[in-house]
Amino acid sequence: MKIQGKRVRNIEKYLADIEEGAIFRIALLQPNDFERRVVNTGFDDLELGIQILPNIIGARSRINAEGGFIVHRDREKERKFRELVVTDWHGNPHTVDIPYLRYPRTEIPPPSVELTVMENAINEVLIVSPDLVNEQANYPDILHIVNLFLELFGECDTVREDNEVVINLNAPVRRVNWTVLPQGVYPWERLRSNVEELVDRAKQNYQPIIRQRFKVITSYSPNFVAIGRAGFNGYVVFGFPEKNFFILESIFHNNATYVLGRDWEDLSQLTKAELIADELYQQRFEHRSN
Repeated sequence: MKIQGKRVRNIEKYLADIEEGAIFRIALLQPNDFERRVVNTGFDDLELGIQILPNIIGARSRINAEGGFIVHRDREKERKFRELVVTDWHGNPHTVDIPYLRYPRTEIPPPSVELTVMENAINEVLIVSPDLVNEQANYPDILHIVNLFLELFGECDTVREDNEVVINLNAPVRRVNWTVLPQGVYPWERLRSNVEELVDRAKQNYQPIIRQRFKVITSYSPNFVAIGRAGFNGYVVFGFPEKNFFILESIFHNNATYVLGRDWEDLSQLTKAELIADELYQQRFEHRSN
C-alpha cells in the first residue's frame, strides 16, 4: 500500500492488506526524482546491498540518529553545566563551564534504523527498511519507520516478503557509515585537510575548540582514522590498535568523547545506538573546560 504525506498518526489502517504476523518492509519504489531524494538522504553509492543510517534532515531523522529525552517537570531542577567559548584579550578562544538549572531528563536511545539498497525484478533500485512484523506490539516501531520515510522521501510503500516488487530481501548488506582513511600515522597536520569541512559546519566561535580537541588526540599518534558519513556525520574515530582502544569524538556542542575498547571491524558494523551503549565504552568524557 502506498503512503504519502508529511506524517501519519495511526499506522493500523495502512497495514490492512498485510496479514497479522506477516513479515514485510517499508520501501521507496522509484518516484520520478528518485536519485535526488536518495542522494540527499546520504546514499552516495547505490550498489546493491549498501546500508546506511540516513542523514539528519528533520525532527524524525534526528530522533532516529540521535535519540531524544523525556523532561521530568514534576521533579526538582538539577544543576548542570553548559560549555561556552569565550575569547581573551589576545584573541585566543577558551571554554568555560556555565552552571544552570534544568529539570531532570531521561535519555531515549536512538532507534538507529538503517536503510538498504535493493532492486526489483527489472533491476530498478529501491530503498528498503529492515524486516518488520505486523503485530500490534510493533506498531510504534513501524510508525517511526513510516514517518522516517515520509520525512526523507515524501512517500513509501509496504512490501511483503512474497511481493515480486523486490527481487531479493535477503541479499547480503554492507554498511558504509564510515569513510576509513588510508592506514598510517595521523598527526594533526595530516588529518586537518580531511576534517576541515566537517569542522566548518560547527558554529564559528566553537570551531577552534573542536580543532584543539582533535589536535590533542592526534598528538598521541593514532594510526587509524574513520570519518562518519550520512547519519554518523559529525563523528570521527581515532584508532590506537597497539593499545587496543578507539576514541569516538564528536563535533557537536555539549556532547562527549568516548573511549571504545573493541576491534574496529566490530565497531563499524554497529548502529549508533549500539556504538555508544553503556556496555561498549570504557570511558565517557563530557565536553567540559577541564
